Amino acid sequence: MPAITNQMTPIRHVLDLSKEEKRQFLDSFDTIMSDCDGVVWDFIGPIPGVDKALPLLKKKGKKLAFISNNGMRTMEEYKQKFLKLGIPSHELDIVHPALTTVRYLKAINMTDAVYCVATEVFKDYLRNEQYTVLDGPDDRFADERAADSVRVFTDFFTESDSPRVGAVVLDIDVNISLAHLMKVKCYLERNPDCILIAGATDYIVPLGDRMDVIGPGYFIDILERATGREALILGKPGQALADFVLEQFNVKRPKRVLFIGDMLPQDMGFASLCGFQKLLMLSGGTTLDMVRAQKVPAQLPDFYMNSFADFIQLYKDVQ
Repeated sequence: MPAITNQMTPIRHVLDLSKEEKRQFLDSFDTIMSDCDGVVWDFIGPIPGVDKALPLLKKKGKKLAFISNNGMRTMEEYKQKFLKLGIPSHELDIVHPALTTVRYLKAINMTDAVYCVATEVFKDYLRNEQYTVLDGPDDRFADERAADSVRVFTDFFTESDSPRVGAVVLDIDVNISLAHLMKVKCYLERNPDCILIAGATDYIVPLGDRMDVIGPGYFIDILERATGREALILGKPGQALADFVLEQFNVKRPKRVLFIGDMLPQDMGFASLCGFQKLLMLSGGTTLDMVRAQKVPAQLPDFYMNSFADFIQLYKDVQ
């Protein structure tokens, strides 16, 4: 397979390296940190070969950890999915955006309420830590076919006796609406110290070969422009998450870590923040044309593979 010819640097497929280069590549990292969606599994199920590649890597002495932007699954669901792939995992081996958010709120001693636009799974992790979680609205606003019907928002968003909100959190929520974004804006304006926290920042969430959906990234952009606030990103590629990961895994030598992902801004950009080596998988949301067109050096990989299954051939090649 030919190298990807990006205008900045050629990026080679790992299986196209010489035997000695392949051996050097495998010897260059002790830890693999990997994205999940689009790399380990997709919308249908596990990506072919991953059930053999992950146990093989572990057998070869590589430490495995997983960093996901998907807060729609519980930690138990993640652990069960990995168990089915032959990889028993501890909670500390998986970085979950909701738990990262909880960890941050604890670190700053947050005692105020949290307005959360996310899944119930995400909100439950906050509730389990005794945070007062506000959400909604769940009902449609009345539309009286009048030119000034938008005034119904006025009473709804005026100051009330509701708890003081110290943080608003925006993550994946398939039910997000203009009303949610307006509530976020109101809470941020009422309290200058209120923090805008973003989990997943993906603009597009791929569901399969021919389908993708709009991610929360666009909504984060809207809120930043509407409020003049910069979101604290606790998902990839946020600096705060990078700091957490380096601390949680006690990373002393970042270049001995190989980060694997399928998205350029979220995964390759995050790996660059951490100082990790970068391997792009073409099994998810990025195509070769997208790599060729990428103009941000930090969002380019060092190497690429088709999928985790290529590790199986890689080890055969160096025998």
